[in-house]
Amino acid sequence: MPPTPEEIETFTNDKASDAWDRLIDRVLASPHYGERWARHWLDIARFAESSGFEHDYDREGAYQYRDFVIRALNGDMPFDQFLRWQIAGDEFEPDNPMALTATGFLGAGVFPTQITANEVERTRYDAMDDMLSTTSQAFLGLTVGCARCHDHKFDPFPAADYYRLLSTFTTTARSVIELDVEPESRR
Repeated sequence: MPPTPEEIETFTNDKASDAWDRLIDRVLASPHYGERWARHWLDIARFAESSGFEHDYDREGAYQYRDFVIRALNGDMPFDQFLRWQIAGDEFEPDNPMALTATGFLGAGVFPTQITANEVERTRYDAMDDMLSTTSQAFLGLTVGCARCHDHKFDPFPAADYYRLLSTFTTTARSVIELDVEPESRR
Protein backbone atom coordinates (compact mmCIF):
# COMPACT_ATOMS: atom_id res chain seq x y z
CA MET A 1 0.00 0.00 0.00
CA PRO A 2 1.26 3.51 -0.65
CA PRO A 3 2.72 5.10 2.47
CA THR A 4 0.71 7.62 4.43
CA PRO A 5 2.00 11.20 4.57
CA GLU A 6 3.01 10.54 8.19
CA GLU A 7 5.01 7.44 7.18
CA ILE A 8 6.79 9.42 4.46
CA GLU A 9 7.67 12.18 6.90
CA THR A 10 8.89 9.68 9.52
CA PHE A 11 11.11 7.95 6.97
CA THR A 12 12.57 11.15 5.49
CA ASN A 13 13.37 12.44 8.98
CA ASP A 14 14.96 9.16 10.09
CA LYS A 15 18.73 9.70 9.88
CA ALA A 16 19.69 6.24 11.18
CA SER A 17 21.94 4.22 8.88
CA ASP A 18 19.48 1.30 8.87
CA ALA A 19 16.37 3.39 8.06
CA TRP A 20 16.06 1.92 4.56
CA ASP A 21 16.49 -1.66 5.82
CA ARG A 22 13.85 -1.16 8.51
CA LEU A 23 11.44 0.34 5.96
CA ILE A 24 11.88 -2.64 3.63
CA ASP A 25 11.43 -5.11 6.51
CA ARG A 26 8.25 -3.31 7.61
CA VAL A 27 6.78 -3.31 4.10
CA LEU A 28 7.61 -6.99 3.54
CA ALA A 29 6.10 -7.93 6.92
CA SER A 30 2.83 -6.17 6.15
CA PRO A 31 -0.11 -8.39 5.13
CA HIS A 32 -0.78 -5.77 2.46
CA TYR A 33 2.40 -6.90 0.68
CA GLY A 34 0.78 -10.19 -0.37
CA GLU A 35 -2.51 -8.49 -1.18
CA ARG A 36 -0.84 -6.00 -3.49
CA TRP A 37 1.38 -8.47 -5.35
CA ALA A 38 -1.29 -11.17 -5.51
CA ARG A 39 -3.28 -8.88 -7.80
CA HIS A 40 -0.61 -9.27 -10.47
CA TRP A 41 -0.39 -13.06 -10.18
CA LEU A 42 -4.17 -13.44 -10.10
CA ASP A 43 -4.32 -11.56 -13.42
CA ILE A 44 -1.85 -14.05 -14.91
CA ALA A 45 -3.87 -16.94 -13.46
CA ARG A 46 -7.05 -15.42 -15.04
CA PHE A 47 -8.69 -15.52 -11.61
CA ALA A 48 -12.33 -14.56 -11.30
CA GLU A 49 -14.86 -15.04 -8.54
CA SER A 50 -17.55 -15.82 -11.08
CA SER A 51 -17.87 -18.25 -13.96
CA GLY A 52 -18.11 -15.77 -16.81
CA PHE A 53 -20.12 -16.26 -20.00
CA GLU A 54 -23.84 -15.53 -20.21
CA HIS A 55 -24.69 -17.11 -16.86
CA ASP A 56 -22.11 -15.37 -14.71
CA TYR A 57 -22.75 -17.15 -11.43
CA ASP A 58 -20.55 -16.64 -8.40
CA ARG A 59 -17.92 -19.36 -8.14
CA GLU A 60 -18.26 -21.02 -4.76
CA GLY A 61 -14.96 -21.15 -2.90
CA ALA A 62 -13.02 -19.07 -5.45
CA TYR A 63 -11.70 -16.89 -2.65
CA GLN A 64 -9.70 -19.84 -1.32
CA TYR A 65 -7.30 -19.75 -4.29
CA ARG A 66 -6.97 -15.97 -4.01
CA ASP A 67 -6.18 -16.34 -0.30
CA PHE A 68 -3.61 -19.06 -1.07
CA VAL A 69 -1.72 -16.68 -3.35
CA ILE A 70 -1.73 -13.95 -0.69
CA ARG A 71 -0.55 -16.38 2.02
CA ALA A 72 2.16 -17.80 -0.27
CA LEU A 73 3.52 -14.33 -1.00
CA ASN A 74 3.34 -13.18 2.60
CA GLY A 75 4.94 -16.44 3.74
CA ASP A 76 7.78 -16.09 1.21
CA MET A 77 6.98 -19.49 -0.31
CA PRO A 78 9.80 -20.66 -2.60
CA PHE A 79 8.84 -20.19 -6.25
CA ASP A 80 9.43 -23.82 -7.18
CA GLN A 81 6.97 -24.91 -4.50
CA PHE A 82 4.51 -22.18 -5.57
CA LEU A 83 4.71 -23.56 -9.11
CA ARG A 84 4.44 -27.25 -8.22
CA TRP A 85 1.50 -26.78 -5.90
CA GLN A 86 -0.52 -24.82 -8.44
CA ILE A 87 -0.07 -27.43 -11.14
CA ALA A 88 -0.22 -30.58 -8.99
CA GLY A 89 -0.48 -29.78 -5.29
CA ASP A 90 -2.98 -32.61 -4.89
CA GLU A 91 -0.33 -35.03 -6.18
CA PHE A 92 2.67 -33.62 -4.32
CA GLU A 93 0.97 -33.19 -0.94
CA PRO A 94 -2.54 -34.71 -1.03
CA ASP A 95 -3.04 -34.29 2.74
CA ASN A 96 -2.03 -30.62 2.80
CA PRO A 97 -5.09 -28.32 2.50
CA MET A 98 -2.95 -25.42 1.32
CA ALA A 99 -1.42 -27.52 -1.49
CA LEU A 100 -4.90 -28.59 -2.55
CA THR A 101 -6.10 -24.99 -2.50
CA ALA A 102 -3.20 -23.99 -4.75
CA THR A 103 -4.59 -26.17 -7.54
CA GLY A 104 -7.31 -23.57 -7.90
CA PHE A 105 -4.89 -22.11 -10.45
CA LEU A 106 -6.03 -24.71 -12.98
CA GLY A 107 -9.71 -23.91 -12.61
CA ALA A 108 -9.48 -20.17 -12.08
CA GLY A 109 -10.56 -19.25 -15.63
CA VAL A 110 -14.01 -18.86 -17.09
CA PHE A 111 -16.17 -21.94 -17.36
CA PRO A 112 -19.71 -22.27 -18.72
CA THR A 113 -22.18 -23.37 -16.09
CA GLN A 114 -24.92 -24.57 -18.42
CA ILE A 115 -23.72 -27.20 -20.88
CA THR A 116 -25.92 -29.27 -23.15
CA ALA A 117 -25.16 -32.93 -23.86
CA ASN A 118 -23.82 -31.94 -27.28
CA GLU A 119 -21.34 -29.48 -25.76
CA VAL A 120 -19.74 -31.68 -23.08
CA GLU A 121 -16.77 -32.89 -25.12
CA ARG A 122 -16.00 -29.49 -26.64
CA THR A 123 -16.35 -27.77 -23.27
CA ARG A 124 -14.01 -30.26 -21.62
CA TYR A 125 -11.44 -29.80 -24.37
CA ASP A 126 -11.70 -26.00 -24.19
CA ALA A 127 -11.17 -26.17 -20.41
CA MET A 128 -8.02 -28.27 -20.85
CA ASP A 129 -6.80 -25.88 -23.55
CA ASP A 130 -7.36 -22.98 -21.15
CA MET A 131 -5.37 -24.78 -18.44
CA LEU A 132 -2.49 -25.49 -20.83
CA SER A 133 -2.45 -22.00 -22.32
CA THR A 134 -2.47 -20.35 -18.91
CA THR A 135 0.16 -22.71 -17.49
CA SER A 136 2.49 -22.18 -20.44
CA GLN A 137 2.10 -18.42 -20.33
CA ALA A 138 2.53 -18.18 -16.56
CA PHE A 139 5.40 -20.60 -16.07
CA LEU A 140 7.13 -20.87 -19.46
CA GLY A 141 6.49 -17.42 -20.88
CA LEU A 142 5.19 -19.07 -24.07
CA THR A 143 1.88 -18.77 -25.82
CA VAL A 144 1.34 -22.30 -27.07
CA GLY A 145 -2.38 -22.06 -27.77
CA CYS A 146 -1.88 -21.59 -31.51
CA ALA A 147 -0.16 -25.00 -31.63
CA ARG A 148 -3.63 -26.46 -31.05
CA CYS A 149 -4.15 -26.12 -34.78
CA HIS A 150 -0.64 -25.91 -36.29
CA ASP A 151 3.03 -25.92 -35.43
CA HIS A 152 4.00 -22.75 -33.57
CA LYS A 153 5.15 -20.22 -36.13
CA PHE A 154 8.00 -18.51 -34.29
CA ASP A 155 8.89 -20.70 -31.31
CA PRO A 156 10.04 -24.29 -31.75
CA PHE A 157 6.74 -25.66 -30.49
CA PRO A 158 5.09 -28.25 -32.74
CA ALA A 159 1.45 -29.25 -32.48
CA ALA A 160 2.54 -32.73 -31.36
CA ASP A 161 4.14 -31.20 -28.24
CA TYR A 162 0.99 -29.19 -27.59
CA TYR A 163 -1.05 -32.41 -27.47
CA ARG A 164 1.57 -34.14 -25.32
CA LEU A 165 1.31 -31.32 -22.79
CA LEU A 166 -2.47 -31.18 -23.09
CA SER A 167 -2.67 -34.85 -22.10
CA THR A 168 -1.30 -33.80 -18.70
CA PHE A 169 -4.67 -32.24 -17.91
CA THR A 170 -6.94 -35.10 -19.03
CA THR A 171 -7.42 -36.31 -15.45
CA THR A 172 -7.95 -32.82 -14.04
CA ALA A 173 -11.47 -32.35 -12.73
CA ARG A 174 -13.01 -29.13 -11.44
CA SER A 175 -14.48 -29.60 -8.00
CA VAL A 176 -15.39 -27.60 -4.94
CA ILE A 177 -14.30 -29.05 -1.62
CA GLU A 178 -14.28 -27.53 1.83
CA LEU A 179 -10.76 -27.15 3.22
CA ASP A 180 -9.58 -25.78 6.53
CA VAL A 181 -6.30 -24.18 5.47
CA GLU A 182 -5.74 -22.37 8.77
CA PRO A 183 -7.00 -24.71 11.53
CA GLU A 184 -4.57 -23.24 14.08
CA SER A 185 -6.25 -19.83 13.77
CA ARG A 186 -9.56 -21.30 15.00
CA ARG A 187 -8.23 -22.97 18.15
